[in-house]
Amino acid sequence: MQAYSYPFNLLSMPLDYLPKGFPATVPAPKFQIGDCVRWQPQPTEDFGTITGLHYAPIQHLQSWAWKYTVWLALSSPSQCWIRSDLAWESDLEFAPLACDQPQEQA
Repeated sequence: MQAYSYPFNLLSMPLDYLPKGFPATVPAPKFQIGDCVRWQPQPTEDFGTITGLHYAPIQHLQSWAWKYTVWLALSSPSQCWIRSDLAWESDLEFAPLACDQPQEQA
């Protein structure tokens, strides 16, 4: 069996296989779909709602971790040029009052 060759250097991470003991050894995600989050102190202070999550290799930790898709709130600073963004779990924190979701129409 030939190993897959990745088009970029991932610091020699063994990405050919899932983490040992997968999925039993995978920690539960901190955030769930629908949670309101913000990036931990960053210059832009973006925030939004979790719309997706996946478990993926993280280069700088030489490990695997949860990564989230965040749909930016209308009043989030970067929302004028991007609708959603990706973030590692360690870059996010709960922000229950920050999301400005539209009211349901009657």
